[in-house]
Amino acid sequence: MEPKYSTNLPQQAFTPQQLKENEPLAAKHCGLSMTELMSIAGNTVADWLIGHYSPQHPVLIISGCGNNAGDGFVVASQLMAAGFDVEVWPLMSVSRLSGDAKHMMQTYQDNNGKMVSKPSLNRYDIIVDALFGIGLDRPLSDELRADIARINNAKAMRIAIDVPSGVNALTGQVYDDAFAAHHTITFIGLKQGLLTGKAKQQCGHLWFAGLGVDKAFAHICHTHTKRLTYDDMMAKRVRRTPSSHKGSAGHVLVVAGGLGMAGAARLCAEAALRCGAGLVSVATHPDNVNAVLQGRYELMVHGVVDGEQLQPLVDKADVIVIGPGLGQSDWARTLLKSVLNQGQQKHKVLDADALNLVAKQQMALTRTVITPHPKEAARLLSCTVQNIESNRYEAVKTLAKQLKVTALLKGPGTIVYHEQNTFINSSGSEVLASAGMGDVLSGIIASFLAQGLDLRDATCLGAFIHGLAAEQAAKEGGKGLLASDLFPILRSLVG
Repeated sequence: MEPKYSTNLPQQAFTPQQLKENEPLAAKHCGLSMTELMSIAGNTVADWLIGHYSPQHPVLIISGCGNNAGDGFVVASQLMAAGFDVEVWPLMSVSRLSGDAKHMMQTYQDNNGKMVSKPSLNRYDIIVDALFGIGLDRPLSDELRADIARINNAKAMRIAIDVPSGVNALTGQVYDDAFAAHHTITFIGLKQGLLTGKAKQQCGHLWFAGLGVDKAFAHICHTHTKRLTYDDMMAKRVRRTPSSHKGSAGHVLVVAGGLGMAGAARLCAEAALRCGAGLVSVATHPDNVNAVLQGRYELMVHGVVDGEQLQPLVDKADVIVIGPGLGQSDWARTLLKSVLNQGQQKHKVLDADALNLVAKQQMALTRTVITPHPKEAARLLSCTVQNIESNRYEAVKTLAKQLKVTALLKGPGTIVYHEQNTFINSSGSEVLASAGMGDVLSGIIASFLAQGLDLRDATCLGAFIHGLAAEQAAKEGGKGLLASDLFPILRSLVG
């Protein structure tokens, strides 16, 4: 028998509109009415609470005026039957309830269920959010913001039903004073907005409950949005044959490191080596050569002053990374133009200052992966970081289409967009917020491209392996974790 809920999340992710349109079809296919589906949803949340807490913990359920409120009233009824001290606080007028939600409220009240107004929040150990669910696509009202802010400041454990109120399930935008859940139990299909950006933190630990209709739903509803999972990604790793040699493992050229920025070039180049590239060359500012080469003599390091010196290195490479620590000087601009002109038929990874230069002067990109963080993405799209974070999915899609590239948007729940398909990284943690981590990511992706993976697989595998290495490294302590601390772990992960 399948568990009712699990932290083992599905691979596919959907929009709220897809859920609204196809949930009834999936329920009908499984012989269930929408009333029965609401009852199953509420019972599942109640079972989760009963499985994690004893009746000695008082529970407050906040309700709205839609179907999410109906789920909440089912939870309240079931907890009350199990001996819990339960109260419901309607944050919106119950007169607006209709259909199944109104029926579930009446059932709760008919069994002497308690309704409260402006309760003392210190009385409760658990607060359950049954306010909005997937429907919210606008900021919370001032009154609701004030109430939810009080709830977020309470000492209670906070549980969200389906979607934390104040989180946009389509875009991932987190509105001011959104419900800050410790746990979110989401139903039937993963909502894409919960998987990236600030919404990941707002959800806390994400649980999935298929309610017995998830397989039918996934069959009925097609999506181009998927999570990157461990099994799928690890199966993409490049396997060497007994006859392999360094030439067959690819040659990466790292064009990086303006004056005083040798570290970025070194991190990127060593990451490419550690992830299996057969040969790695570095083209850097002449003053950086000794610093990049020191202690890593497997690298071939060249000081270059102009595009003419760079050309033979470009010709020999299979893949080119350009940008880490490059700067935005005339020297940097000249090298970028040379790479784009001379390396049109080569796979390329553009990061950091290369992206900032492209933002200043539009340049034609071919066979390219870009790896911006939100600030770099904002420069490329001539908008604000707030615009990027308000809809990370639309931002990465726009980047990919406007620049005709494979685009990777960094951040919690890194997103990759490639030829109409969206991939959400499921690995990584806050320890990636450290100097040099982006340089390492660029080197990883370039290494996989050099070994023969295509743009999509190299970018997705690079993002996943990078995040997984950070997770494993952080087990010994997250604060103070250095980008170079990932190298021995990367080596073990790529096999």
